[in-house]
Amino acid sequence: MKDPVTVSECHTHPKCTHRVFFPGGDGKRRSRFFTTETAAIAFAEKVRSELGVNGSKFGSITDAERVALTFWRGFTDKAAAAPELLVVLRDYTARWSEKNASITIEAALERFLDHQDAEGASARHLASLRSRIGRLVTDHGATLVSNLDEGAFADWLNSLRGVREDKIGNKLSMVTRDNLRKTCRTFFDFCIARGWASTNPVPIAAKKRTRGHRIAKRKPPTIMMPADVEKFLHKVQEVAPAILPFWAIKFFAGIRDAEAGRLDWSMIDLDNNAIHLPAEITKTGDRRKVRIEPMLKDWLAPYAKKSGPVSPGVTPSRYYYKKALRHLRMPDKVDGKHKRGAPPKVFEFPSNAARHSFASFHLFHFRDPGETAMQLGHKANPAMLWEHYANPAAEEHAAAFWAIRSAENKVVSIGRRTA
Repeated sequence: MKDPVTVSECHTHPKCTHRVFFPGGDGKRRSRFFTTETAAIAFAEKVRSELGVNGSKFGSITDAERVALTFWRGFTDKAAAAPELLVVLRDYTARWSEKNASITIEAALERFLDHQDAEGASARHLASLRSRIGRLVTDHGATLVSNLDEGAFADWLNSLRGVREDKIGNKLSMVTRDNLRKTCRTFFDFCIARGWASTNPVPIAAKKRTRGHRIAKRKPPTIMMPADVEKFLHKVQEVAPAILPFWAIKFFAGIRDAEAGRLDWSMIDLDNNAIHLPAEITKTGDRRKVRIEPMLKDWLAPYAKKSGPVSPGVTPSRYYYKKALRHLRMPDKVDGKHKRGAPPKVFEFPSNAARHSFASFHLFHFRDPGETAMQLGHKANPAMLWEHYANPAAEEHAAAFWAIRSAENKVVSIGRRTA
């Protein structure tokens, strides 16, 4: 039997929020407006009782319901501005349903990565997501997504410390914190869309930056000096020549790590001094042409082929060889005794060292910000170049950087091109 009495929300009345439709004594359908939903429902139940609809069902309450109602009335007598019982019950049932429909953060991460993979994310991007959100899983993996609130997330983020060899125990930099916050917010937005949570525990970053943010933003990137770059490349040439073209292109063409890892020799035109990056291998999805300087040509010429990967057999996780190559080979014995302990560190690798070094030395040697920005793939945007890539300390060493040659070639300086 269809209920003749209905309660609906009202959006047209200037003061009332709900409206009850019911049959009048003359058989015509009537309506009445109410300022609260509770009042509307109470009136509807009264009308139903008078009409004999559901009268017996709602005419009495159980002992458990009576105890609960008694408790609520006692609470409202003491509370000055207690909310309506219906509002409290709806809020509780929503949270209860959310909790029972939620899953753990660890399980949600796997679903999130599967979704990103289906959307075409690269293996490198997936590894980055797993690394960042994985730190949250380490501490809160068994927590339900719906149970992590804003305070718990803030406490977790503030407790993190550096894990990299040169930053163990240090507080996270502002850039690292922002990257973690941004990635986690995207992750929880995904969880909300799946119904595992109703709110995002990661607050939207405030537009007003702190003093630490301003200092971090204005701090020039760390670069490698020409002597260290030369020593590093000669060491690579000695112990791992297969990845020498990869590193030479990164240092002397400024190509991003992932882009250099996807390069094929067919994209490198030594005759016309150009590297052609198709859209499918670039970070931005835009094709790009990068100039090959004469000294880079000398580094690449002995290894050049018509086609094939520039770094054959080298997986993304082995691109860098940083840990192995930052140490010079130590003798097995010193004064007749076996040498113990880690060898001394010789090479320092600041974050994104090759690209930052290229940008700074190219800018201050050739004196053409627009050309440098185009080489980096910034679409001739010098503002990004000056803000994130240029280090003024490179100016006095720029000529030495562009004079670095293979151990098999003579050192010849590159003159500055005219714009």
